[in-house]
Amino acid sequence: MPAGALEPRWLPLDNAAKIFPSGTRKTRSLVFRISADIKRRVNYDILAEAARLTSKRYPYFTMHLRRGFFWYWLEEVTDGTIQILPDEGEPCKEFKFGWTQNPLCRVLAKEFRISAEFYHVITDGTGAMEFFKTLLAAYAELCGLKIPDSGFNHYASEPAEGETTDAYNTYFDPKLPAPPKLSKAFHVPFPFASNPRLSILSIETDAGQVKDKARGRGVTLTEYLASVYLLVLQQLFDTMPPLRKLRRRPVIRVQVPVNLRSLFPSKTLRNFALFVTPEIDMRLGHYTFEQILHTVHHFMQHQTDPKLMQKIIYRNVRNEKSIFIRMIPLVLKDRVLNYYFKRSGMSLYSGLLTNLGRLDFADELGEMIERFRMLPPPPDDTKISLAVVTFRSRLVITFANSTKSFNLERDFIQFLQSEGISVKLLNP
Repeated sequence: MPAGALEPRWLPLDNAAKIFPSGTRKTRSLVFRISADIKRRVNYDILAEAARLTSKRYPYFTMHLRRGFFWYWLEEVTDGTIQILPDEGEPCKEFKFGWTQNPLCRVLAKEFRISAEFYHVITDGTGAMEFFKTLLAAYAELCGLKIPDSGFNHYASEPAEGETTDAYNTYFDPKLPAPPKLSKAFHVPFPFASNPRLSILSIETDAGQVKDKARGRGVTLTEYLASVYLLVLQQLFDTMPPLRKLRRRPVIRVQVPVNLRSLFPSKTLRNFALFVTPEIDMRLGHYTFEQILHTVHHFMQHQTDPKLMQKIIYRNVRNEKSIFIRMIPLVLKDRVLNYYFKRSGMSLYSGLLTNLGRLDFADELGEMIERFRMLPPPPDDTKISLAVVTFRSRLVITFANSTKSFNLERDFIQFLQSEGISVKLLNP
């Protein structure tokens, strides 16, 4: 789409998004949240104006989901302004869709926090962060701060070419082979919590301490945290009685999203991420932390090769291009895709760890913000997920937990402390 052009009035879902409406449930909302704790109490009127300006810059984020005979699609909302909602109750609730024109993004506020929630149909973490940075910058400017025009898209700028591109199709190569299939993975043995089902725990650590620990072992920060996650899952597996172990799948495997924009040039704001899946197999015996680090590092370095990522793109995109699949009515397609989502999706993973990375802002905007947090979609089949985000010296890890147990969080924190990393519990 050329700069200055209007957004399209409707769009087909991108390849990653096609399965999400069929897989959505009340307990599996597929909604994630990005929050900023700020140093001044939120002014709702100013935030509402900032949301109006940001919605105008990003009309794509105000589209709503429609259901057709064969497929879902995105359609322009008549009043394309995202409303400000009070931040109360359970976070990441599912978005209602149908004939009601509800944008697939919402902005929430309370006291000293501004949040935005996104249905994964509309975007991934990277695309969401572009919207959120512009919203915060607009809010800061309206509050009287002079913000240099760098590190974000200004609300008065025009949509850029490629922002609504389905980048999976751009890099689809029909000549490639598909990657091998994965076996089912271990899930933590904790029972689900009753209402409210979702529990949130955020911890703050010194980013420099974690980075130094990772660098000292020759791994990245993401590889280090993924290794801690696998170690803690192994501890939970080891504490189970022998008979229960026999009934549990022996492979512990973690989903780690990879932003494909770092591998394939794209400015898309839509979903453009895939997963690497480091694992350990309990049939091979106990792993030390050093062995897990070695396994995770080499696996992730290998699996993030662009050629291997294109094989996964081929596997995911080829099905949507099938004439047979296209002609199946959506009422039947929903059942098939929901089954596929569970059987070939979350049943293959023990958990999710997503790292939004380090966020950099101009000093003027940074002075308004205390910290960022990211809350992953409420876990259903995998039960516990983690999200990580770094801002200046603060690294915040948020656990999303659908069970009655907090043993995983406890063991994770205790291990970080045993490594000499300071840990601070944050208020909800």
